[in-house]
Amino acid sequence: MRMNKFSQWIVVALAISTHGIVFGGETYPEPGYLDESAPATEESLYQPISLNVAEEAVCAPDTMAAQDCVNQICLPECQCCNFLEQFLMRHSPIYPSMNSQRVRVGGWLDQGFTGNFQKPSNNFNLPVTFNDRSNEYQMNQLYLFVERPVDFGGDEFDWGFRGDLLYGTDYFYTTALGLETRSDGAPHWNSSNGPRSSGGYNYAMYGLAMPQLYAEFYLPFLSGVSFKAGHFYTPIGYESVMAPKNFFYSHSYTMQYGEPFTHTGVLGTVQINDQLQVLAGVARGWDAWEDPNDDGELLAGIGWNSANEDTSINLTLTSGDQDNGFSNAANRTLISFVLSHDFTDCLTYVFQSDFGIQDNGTINNQFQVVPAKWYSFNQYLFYDITDKFAVGARFEYFRDQNFSRVLQVPEFLATGGNYYGLTVGANWRPHPCVTVRPELRFDWSDTRAPLLNVQGPYRNFQSDYQVLLGGDVIIRF
Repeated sequence: MRMNKFSQWIVVALAISTHGIVFGGETYPEPGYLDESAPATEESLYQPISLNVAEEAVCAPDTMAAQDCVNQICLPECQCCNFLEQFLMRHSPIYPSMNSQRVRVGGWLDQGFTGNFQKPSNNFNLPVTFNDRSNEYQMNQLYLFVERPVDFGGDEFDWGFRGDLLYGTDYFYTTALGLETRSDGAPHWNSSNGPRSSGGYNYAMYGLAMPQLYAEFYLPFLSGVSFKAGHFYTPIGYESVMAPKNFFYSHSYTMQYGEPFTHTGVLGTVQINDQLQVLAGVARGWDAWEDPNDDGELLAGIGWNSANEDTSINLTLTSGDQDNGFSNAANRTLISFVLSHDFTDCLTYVFQSDFGIQDNGTINNQFQVVPAKWYSFNQYLFYDITDKFAVGARFEYFRDQNFSRVLQVPEFLATGGNYYGLTVGANWRPHPCVTVRPELRFDWSDTRAPLLNVQGPYRNFQSDYQVLLGGDVIIRF
């Protein structure tokens, strides 16, 4: 079984970033954690990021296969897990007519457990986020979406939309300024009574986020042109917030600390031909529903796929001025490169490298405000043993050169800045709608901040390494 091709058209993006580091007056949950007291192709086991390919094949309501799918839950003709749609088709007076117009609903439940052999006193696995609670059950995502996907590649004008809601512990890492958080960083509609903290405010362990809400329009030009307007996931990088799109339960430092999660704006995608796609748009910054300084964010991109579909190369770039606490015109630039190659029908290799720089991002040893840099090298290897079982490995080197991304402290307070992560795991699909993802993860860092009593970034800042054994179960519906 071949690994899914959904990552073939990850794009290149130019972006203006938002709101800098914690000591500069952060106003919403950025990746740093030092201030936290506890802070219609063949299905594949691995489903990476997609731009315009549907997440799963859709059962057409007027076909015999669809009727069989409703009666028998899942068939190869459908390749869908549409339990929610089945219920609405049978019990809702309006959903059948909506479904006939290609409106569909769905979602998943993602829940897991991460064992930390060091048993940190604050019960957090930080700087590992998302599955951040140690030795404790987490319902990471109860995820619902409603959409009308555009017929990308068709020969007629089309329109669509999508809205997503996420409830669970992952909400904290997917909030947007002005939406889930107020302009000063305080929780908006979620509780402030909880063990998490950011920007001087407390956050509940469980909460609600709306990571996507957009309209989309399609034009039959070249091989397809679409325009997306609203709030949407970033096209940058390799890993995704959405659990079914990742092989591993945990995430890389690159995704957690070096890249945006969402944008709000307008994004255009042009399919030049079967092998080339470009993207351009304007948005409001990293993880921002609103921008108090009214700074624009330019998005642009390109992706190439080989004729035999075995190799894809994708380059991403973000750049623009943003208020980061030191200055309201501080440029943040991020370049991301992703290469994916199928050596065989069963073996896939992925390489990713990011480089980022934030103007006025830190205070150096001479107490001057200077740029802050970060970069990374990630490698993934996936092997499908059967059509229901796959194994994978991820090795990462993340360099937080000026301590602006992870600890988010001035440069003169810390040393080191190197983070290493090795993760091995498996994906087992006992049912088309169920994925089990066990993993073993080892992390090490030389980062220290003696004046802050930081002996290392792990075990509540008292260790230079961490070993995690965990996993989760995803149930799609």
